[in-house]
Amino acid sequence: MSLKQYWSKDKRKEGSQMSVKTIACALGKIVVCSLTFILGIVIGGLVASLMKLPAPAMPEGVDSSAAFGYLMLGTPILVTALAALSKGLRSSFLSRALILSFFTWVTYTLNTVIESIAFTDVSPASSLYTTISFFFPCVFCGATVAWLFRSGTLENSVPMAVRKFFQRRTTRDWAWRVTFAAVVFVPIYLIFGSLVAPLTKAYFQQGMYGLRQPGWTEMLSVLFLRSVIFLLACLPIVVLWQRSHQSLFFRLGFALFVLVGLLYMLSAYYMPLAIRIPHTLEIFADSFAYAGLLVLVIAKGGRLDHHVDHSDFPQTRTHEEGGTARL
Repeated sequence: MSLKQYWSKDKRKEGSQMSVKTIACALGKIVVCSLTFILGIVIGGLVASLMKLPAPAMPEGVDSSAAFGYLMLGTPILVTALAALSKGLRSSFLSRALILSFFTWVTYTLNTVIESIAFTDVSPASSLYTTISFFFPCVFCGATVAWLFRSGTLENSVPMAVRKFFQRRTTRDWAWRVTFAAVVFVPIYLIFGSLVAPLTKAYFQQGMYGLRQPGWTEMLSVLFLRSVIFLLACLPIVVLWQRSHQSLFFRLGFALFVLVGLLYMLSAYYMPLAIRIPHTLEIFADSFAYAGLLVLVIAKGGRLDHHVDHSDFPQTRTHEEGGTARL
């Protein structure tokens, strides 16, 4: 064997060992983040109980321990979705932690509470229990993901990056774009919801599993509120995103899909597949359609397109990571 062949073989072996080490490290981080989420659930439940708030009643025939087990099994998927977002946000730890925690709480908790009030017979006090108790796991997990899954820091401060982003267009241009983004989830939901309604309508009409069908006025009000909070949760990610627009579309769409519906559908083992599968497909379509429109209307274009795909850049050392990071 020549020296060149030996060197090439040795480099391939070293690369393979690094890949295994990298994967093992990432899996370890996912486990740690998952444990912080579960710890947050325990602490949040204690806080809500001390406030004398009633926990939501489980549907008839549902084992609470089994439901919690499904929740724990789905937590690594949640962490993976947040980690993918964190790696695209080149900002300080504090700003990433705030962005990810708020995004998680809005999409995973607040959105679900709003939807449950409209589509189920849950009480307002029980909704407040969920809102408060799940605030803690969202913050704990968001902060841990921001710490363990870093992508370096911005060359400028966050306020300067935000100012630079919004200077790309005129005030009038931003006005219609932000207004569009604030309401666009309403038609998205109605379009895809109408496709699955014939498959699930009977369960709502019969009131199975605590489900109910709201009137059009209530439904439109709820959809508008959800659309606005989705924009508030996603806009900081869009503004500080430092990878390609295509990456933003896939990662944001996947995160919305996971937090808005996938985890709940996976844990709703007591519901028939005739409900779970159509709703999962609907949420998948909703999430990626919404993410795609945000990219097209908010992220792309302008006088100065600041989004750069850093995946092709050489690796250098950054101050925050103390190691290699893609710049």
